[in-house]
Amino acid sequence: MIGVVGTGLMGYPIAKRLLAAGYPVVVWNRTRERALPLAREGAVVASSLAKLAEKSELALIVVADDEASASVLEELTSARSGLDVVNHSTVTPMHAQGAYQLCKERGCRYLTLTVMGGPTEAERGELVGMAGGDREVLDKWGEVFSKYMSEVIYVGPAEAAAALKLAINSIYFSSMVSVAEALLLAEKWGVSYEKFREVADKLWVKVLLDRYAGRLLSEMQPLRFKMRLAAKDMLYAVLAGYNKGQPLPHTTAIALVLLEAATIGGLGEEDYTRVYRFLRRSQEASGA
Repeated sequence: MIGVVGTGLMGYPIAKRLLAAGYPVVVWNRTRERALPLAREGAVVASSLAKLAEKSELALIVVADDEASASVLEELTSARSGLDVVNHSTVTPMHAQGAYQLCKERGCRYLTLTVMGGPTEAERGELVGMAGGDREVLDKWGEVFSKYMSEVIYVGPAEAAAALKLAINSIYFSSMVSVAEALLLAEKWGVSYEKFREVADKLWVKVLLDRYAGRLLSEMQPLRFKMRLAAKDMLYAVLAGYNKGQPLPHTTAIALVLLEAATIGGLGEEDYTRVYRFLRRSQEASGA
């Protein structure tokens, strides 16, 4: 049986894809009510992480941060030796190192398997994975991963996969904030969005506008990734750089923008593209 720990925006569609493929699945979520709809799809809802571990050969962790990951890892590996643990969560490479060592000491195998893509890609089975840690876990369970991922790339140690996810996310979030600021600058000087696109579409930046402009400007944007988690990812990237003595000044600035939008702006639970609204409100509040 496959255990899925965390049935939020990403864990839910992953569990649903596995159930649709015919795999027996047991799920657990800190807020039990959020896991209950999966029972209608055929999942067993575990009353505790220990119960999930007892029923599972493979446990997939899909939680928010280092703290949540450490908590569930402690309970899972305490409950059962011999468990294969795969962590889809975005965590620091320092946490990934510790998680790998903890699993090794407790007779479990550990694989960092971070993913690129959101809930829509998970629903379609189009996530791209970056794996690090026990290669044997990837080889054994590759068919399972193929049910919700289009490709998995093995990059080496557990911490390498965690670091790569943060590095790529820093490009994503930096690009998104850059597009938001560019749109606001042009608007401030009376340039219409249509003229902005007429020029941008002839340049390489077209790909950035295609990806983000519509989402930034939309009044009704579905939640794909929470602002507070985007801020967390960028703070984790800065912390990972600090751990290796590598300054990341641009990433630090992006982390600050997202953190302010999440906290001061009150947008922590909204989609990260709402940063455009936060920046526009900030400009209006300044009277500029």
